[in-house]
Amino acid sequence: MARCPQGLIAPALRLRDLSVVGLKDTVYAGRPHRAALFDRNGMRFALVPAGRPDLGYDASRFQPTAGQADSYAESAAEFELPPLLEYVDAMTSPQRPAEIPAMLVAGEAFDPCVVPLAADGPRVLEVVASAGTRSGTLQVYGSGSGLKVEFDQNGKVRRARATRRVSYHEALTALADMGLRTTSPDEWEWACGAGATTLFRWGDQSVDDGYPYHYKTGPHRETNLWGLAIAQDPYKHEATTERTIVCGGDGGGTTCGGDGFFLGWLTLATAYRDNEFGQWLASDDGYASEILTRPVIGLD
Repeated sequence: MARCPQGLIAPALRLRDLSVVGLKDTVYAGRPHRAALFDRNGMRFALVPAGRPDLGYDASRFQPTAGQADSYAESAAEFELPPLLEYVDAMTSPQRPAEIPAMLVAGEAFDPCVVPLAADGPRVLEVVASAGTRSGTLQVYGSGSGLKVEFDQNGKVRRARATRRVSYHEALTALADMGLRTTSPDEWEWACGAGATTLFRWGDQSVDDGYPYHYKTGPHRETNLWGLAIAQDPYKHEATTERTIVCGGDGGGTTCGGDGFFLGWLTLATAYRDNEFGQWLASDDGYASEILTRPVIGLD
């Protein structure tokens, strides 16, 4: 299903500021792969091969475990939801054929609203001194901007970042200024699932006694087959080229609202689509503390 012509790697090497990190043998959910990794100005990219997959999800294939079924039954009774398979079908993108070109995809989501700061910069030192905080994470917010400082176990500044509120279009423009773009919805699903036809990229099963954030280890915390840290946290939804379509989460609404464990895990499904959430984000009333994108370098 996936194709990785060797001739595509050489043009990638000629891209400005792009260097080879190396090849890495990976195994995810029992599937082996040799990932090709690149670096561009400190941002790690993985080669996602071309493919002609069937994207989306057919809910009629889903066979829930007893725990998943029980969890959903409780949610359905409380929130007057339709039968389980009908709900899964409504909350995932429809099955469709696609043709995806080979591309380099960032290993981690990127927030164009964030500007790295030197740990010993005057602004960082001033804020730390005034707050007196020397552990964990310090966040300071002002009008339309903020500062986030992370400390190591010895109380030293490990990383500092300035944040500013930007619109969706400003975020995509910031990527374009870096010679990058974000994924289309189809590209995102292909990059996340890596050809898996199951509900999640690791299979159909999910934990039935907690939400994803309760588990710091597990298949959702591991990088996927192609070496991408993706769909790991429902709070970290990612923007795509389609303004109303976000992937990889729901902003934490389901988890924060206590809607039920299965519904909380469903937000990490490869084809998950919360259309109401996406439309709200794109409206005048929508807002987000960060706009995460998945940077792409095309190879065409």
